[in-house]
Amino acid sequence: MTQPAPAAPGPRPANRRLTAIVWTLLGLGLFAVMLGGMREMWLSSERRDFRELPVLGQLTDFQLVERDGKSRSLADLRGEIWFAGFFFTDCPGPCPALISQMVELSRAVARTKGKVRVVAITVDPETDTPARLREYAQRMGVGDNFWLLTGPLAEVFRVAREGFKVAVEENPPEMVPQAGKMLHSTKVALVDGRGRVRGYYDGTGGELLGRALPDLGDVMHEAGEGDRR
Repeated sequence: MTQPAPAAPGPRPANRRLTAIVWTLLGLGLFAVMLGGMREMWLSSERRDFRELPVLGQLTDFQLVERDGKSRSLADLRGEIWFAGFFFTDCPGPCPALISQMVELSRAVARTKGKVRVVAITVDPETDTPARLREYAQRMGVGDNFWLLTGPLAEVFRVAREGFKVAVEENPPEMVPQAGKMLHSTKVALVDGRGRVRGYYDGTGGELLGRALPDLGDVMHEAGEGDRR
């Protein structure tokens, strides 16, 4: 009786690992291409499906200090579209993920050539001096179109609570070792050139770009600031 031919040997473990690595790299490359295409699509003047976003609030003027030591106010952002969030550099919880997402957002909007900015306001100004923010910016890869602001705690609380309508408060002493000094919202707000809040997004869930860029395209179109290449 004829013996069946032996089965072809399967890939060696090393080859299987190499194949998995190749597919992973290809997947990451495809994701990067898709992400780049999404940015182009949502910010392009060729887009046609624009919406009018609701006005969710109106900011009043504020005086804070950027990491370069210079004063910044709402008037300095007049005419610019910007995203804003709250954080602190010693945060043991969601802040690293939040700032990482906001850094990615700042890179995504960099091609608008100064029309869009990202702003993060510390809720622990006692610790987060301009010098501390400069070090933090370098560590987190924060670019020039990303402001890190500090200032008197009362002013920060006023801006957060009355302006952006988000929660911020000091943690009780017994919670500080685990949760840090401050409890604050991780929402990121979209603000138009007139200082009006037009959207809120989860800053830590990995969906910031996917939700914020379409709305940014809508606000840019409304302001007549579409892609004019």
